[in-house]
Amino acid sequence: MIVAMGWPAAAGQALTGRVRPSVAFAPSDVVIQAFIEQSALNRSVTFAMDSGAFYTSSVAELDGDRAARVKEVRFRMVPAGVYQVSVTLFGTEGERGHFLWKVELW
Repeated sequence: MIVAMGWPAAAGQALTGRVRPSVAFAPSDVVIQAFIEQSALNRSVTFAMDSGAFYTSSVAELDGDRAARVKEVRFRMVPAGVYQVSVTLFGTEGERGHFLWKVELW
């Protein structure tokens, strides 16, 4: 698993992120933040959580270099499980950045 994290996106790094909480009691809200380097190439960012038994996702459209640097999604009342959280930044020519995170809800 590749985990890229930080805040905000560093120069030359298209995407970094943060997930809260990493461990919590279920059901719990999970907040995912994507820090996106501004670029005319940016088109969308996809947020997903998958435990094998439960899956949820969200897509936010981006308006190139006019888009906000931070996109945030809150998944509410997520049931117990061990989740792989992924955030993927897409541009005009395909994937521009990706990060993975692990979340455990008991």
